[in-house]
Amino acid sequence: MRKSKQASINRIKKRNYQWREKLALLLGNAWLKRTLITCTFLGVIFWLQQIISFENILPIERVQIEGEFKYLLKEDLQQQALPHVRGGFFSVNLEQVRSAVIDLPWVEDVSIRRKWPDTLSVRVIEKQPVAYWNEKQLLSAKASLFEPENMKMINALPKLIGPEGQHEDMLQELSLIQLWLVTTGLVVDEMKQDARRSWTLKMTTGIELRLGRNNRHERIHRFVDVYSHYLIKQTEKIKHIDMRYTNGFAVAWKKELQSQGA
Repeated sequence: MRKSKQASINRIKKRNYQWREKLALLLGNAWLKRTLITCTFLGVIFWLQQIISFENILPIERVQIEGEFKYLLKEDLQQQALPHVRGGFFSVNLEQVRSAVIDLPWVEDVSIRRKWPDTLSVRVIEKQPVAYWNEKQLLSAKASLFEPENMKMINALPKLIGPEGQHEDMLQELSLIQLWLVTTGLVVDEMKQDARRSWTLKMTTGIELRLGRNNRHERIHRFVDVYSHYLIKQTEKIKHIDMRYTNGFAVAWKKELQSQGA
């Protein structure tokens, strides 16, 4: 009985010894060592990610608004952003916060970054209005249309009136024409393109300039030359100038209301 028990013990010891020898051989393998180290490292990284991504770890305590504003208020921007700030420093959804802020009419662009350990820095670029569009909307310097709640707060801007979808082309045209008018001292107050694509300008002096449908750039250049040489001293008397003639123009005077050909 004792011999049988001793034999069983010896067999167990032998098997354990064999396993230790095999394990020693495996651990002596350099490739296996690297594999075990890599797996351990990845396991630790995964474990850390599970911890730091937990929403209650490092919660966001502040939303810092940055930018130069004329029409926007920092308080309004914070109120817009705060309901969408959920989670901790690592888990907060930056794109969700950005989408909420950029939906405001006056916001042109938004960038967001984390500031250790508990702050979101929200940098906002405000739209710069450059013209009215069809008296209901505004055009930004980047030719985007927007409709703020209170348009009365905007300083005097040129008015663009035209078919839907033409706002970008008309804004570009306004920039060109205003550049060509620099030598005359005239400033465009209103630019209109009707359904037949006929163009009319109205200056801040009250002068109306009729360009028609075709060759408007050529007619603008001709107007600049004619106005600078012959009409600049009579600005206050002019009602409108019609440039829709092949080789000339017509002037309607405020008092006489007669046309003078040239």
